[in-house]
Amino acid sequence: MPRTPHISPLSLRPLIFAGALLLLCLSSCSRVQSIYEARTIVAEADSLRNAGQSLSPFTFHLSPSKSDSTTIASAVSALEPLRLIYPTAYAHANYYYGRLLREAGNHPEAMLAFLRVVHSRTKDHAIKGRSYCNIGIMCGLATEHELAYDMYERSAEEFLKAQDSIAYYYALIDMAFALAEQKRKDEAVSMTNKIEAECRDYYVLTKIWETRADAYIQAQMYDSAIYCVRQLQSRGNQEPTGFLYAAQAYNNLGVRDSALYYANRVLQLSDFYGDRFNALYILTHNDSTINTEEILRMTSDRTDIQMDYTEVRADLSHAIQLLEQDLSRKPNLTWLWATLATLCIIATSTSIYIRKKKAKHQLISQQVEALQQTRDSLSAQTRQIENEQKLRQEKMLAEIELFCNSITEENMKKELCWIDFTQMCTIVNQRMFGLVDKLKARGITSMTEIRICVLLALDRFNAKQMANVVPCTYDSFKTTKSLIVKKLNVSRENIHSYLINLAVGG
Repeated sequence: MPRTPHISPLSLRPLIFAGALLLLCLSSCSRVQSIYEARTIVAEADSLRNAGQSLSPFTFHLSPSKSDSTTIASAVSALEPLRLIYPTAYAHANYYYGRLLREAGNHPEAMLAFLRVVHSRTKDHAIKGRSYCNIGIMCGLATEHELAYDMYERSAEEFLKAQDSIAYYYALIDMAFALAEQKRKDEAVSMTNKIEAECRDYYVLTKIWETRADAYIQAQMYDSAIYCVRQLQSRGNQEPTGFLYAAQAYNNLGVRDSALYYANRVLQLSDFYGDRFNALYILTHNDSTINTEEILRMTSDRTDIQMDYTEVRADLSHAIQLLEQDLSRKPNLTWLWATLATLCIIATSTSIYIRKKKAKHQLISQQVEALQQTRDSLSAQTRQIENEQKLRQEKMLAEIELFCNSITEENMKKELCWIDFTQMCTIVNQRMFGLVDKLKARGITSMTEIRICVLLALDRFNAKQMANVVPCTYDSFKTTKSLIVKKLNVSRENIHSYLINLAVGG
């Protein structure tokens, strides 16, 4: 009987390893393909939005059979594990997914999608701003206007970072609208005034009048609300919201015909359950010509709208709970990601730091050596300049001393030409290095003052002799000398040294 060959488990290891490697490669290829498709889906959604087209109907060449929400949901799922690598694509996918969910009335899931956007690590502040804006809209529909104001404020901050001025002003208008709904009329109007003063965009200015109309309705200032609606109409605005404000204002003022006209206009133009419900309310309470059958139909419409509205309110209430939980939750594992990122940075930078430390130390040593050489050079130059200046001053002092020694009381008038003041100034300037010009620059301008200063600089005569040379009386000489001392801000004892130093050094 032939023996069955024995296969060692060790001989199977290469086969097992090869199979696992093959499965890993196939899985990786599938993952790469799904990520590529997801990013392509997001890029196509971006191109539709940039072209001003609606997201619905949404047709992709990669998966044409899928609906919009299913297609975007697949992109969200594919990008979820790699949200840190592709944060912007992940944020955009969640934003479009949230928009579709909100338009379909699935507010809780939409809220979660928008929250994923604002918590993403994308640097696209515009997409975060639009997400906060959508969250604010849902809060407003749930009459959580204070929470809506907070979301619109965050939206404005993101648009400001994105440098999107028009979107920023729209966010400010949304904040003003939330203030109006809280019956904070003065704050709402003040904010619209600020926007009007800063922005010249036609649509922004039109939206301002709509917000003011709502603020005046909430403040029961119905005439002012009607004025705002007229301003809207004068700008060609035919939105049902403006007509609803007009209907409400006229209804509260008791102007039945106008209230009925605008309420019917709302029913013709608006599909929003809240607007239609308010318009039907005005019609059933003001139109006495409506027959019984019409009243029953309108009542039925109101009942259906009320039921839809109740369901939506419940849906919105759940969404608000999710938002409040998100706002109040403690930080989760963000610290772990931060720690891992820090460790990676430390690991990659340590080797660089070690390599650069020696080079940096060497560079610093070279810089210190170069700085010391520069200092030594400057010190040598400074000493040379000081020595040259000292020699020059000594030479100047010697020349002044010779000039002073050549002057006596007998040849004073003849030598210095006191009668010709201009010639005297020229001689003194030449022999005493511009002393007269320097005195004039310091406020010594009169002939008598200049003569006395020159005599004091010569230091060869007493007070009576100098008064005789000037000429002036002894008392007048002393008075003028005191005035000179005061102008030059020097003591009487040091006046001679001061004048000599002035002549030498300026």
